[in-house]
Amino acid sequence: MRNLGYLPGGNYSLARGVSADGSVVVGFAVTRDILRRAFIWTPDTGMQQLSLQSHYESEAYDVSADGLVVVGYWLNYNQPKQAFRWTQDDGIQLIGGGVAYGVSADGSIVVGAGNDGFGAFRWTASGGMQNLNTVYAALLNESWLDVAQAISPNGRYIVGFGYNALTRRTEAFLLDTQCEDLAGDVNGDRVVDDADLLIVLFNFGGNDANADLNRDGVVDDADLLIVLFNFGAQCID
Repeated sequence: MRNLGYLPGGNYSLARGVSADGSVVVGFAVTRDILRRAFIWTPDTGMQQLSLQSHYESEAYDVSADGLVVVGYWLNYNQPKQAFRWTQDDGIQLIGGGVAYGVSADGSIVVGAGNDGFGAFRWTASGGMQNLNTVYAALLNESWLDVAQAISPNGRYIVGFGYNALTRRTEAFLLDTQCEDLAGDVNGDRVVDDADLLIVLFNFGGNDANADLNRDGVVDDADLLIVLFNFGAQCID
């Protein structure tokens, strides 16, 4: 175990993210003025504040696999939180109101939560900050994604929590952002619905390749359950 230390004058620090090889750590440390400041740590440089520009406080939540991109939030006096993306060359880039919690392995995709009920977001250089509740509205059925907490290294999967309208409670979510391998989609129209259910029922007991979803050689109750468990699921490009 290694003590990463503190920023000058401070006595508290918290690490939140680490690069793939463990050589870069990010988080926040409390300074002598009792404010939180985002830091980046390496074995060679030790703990350093991410930016020396004037601001009230900041926190770093995650770092890319290669350690070159850091994300978090930046807060100025009397202003709402601003999500940031930091690189060594460009410094802190404010990408929109909210907090950035996760970043893909290559640093190109950032996820988090926007201010004032904006909900979970995904940011890219080309698309800017996108509200996931708008992009994937057809999948949600009046549910709501509050916070995107993390993203898989390849940028395909996003996890977090939100409101499930069906159960009327806050629940964790896993969002697959690509239209691949939609379980229960027998006819390939990217939605699991009555049409898929009928195909399985009409081929029940047979060996139709399309209706045999689990590929065990027979269309049976196992295939029917796959459709029922995924009923209503859709895939959007």
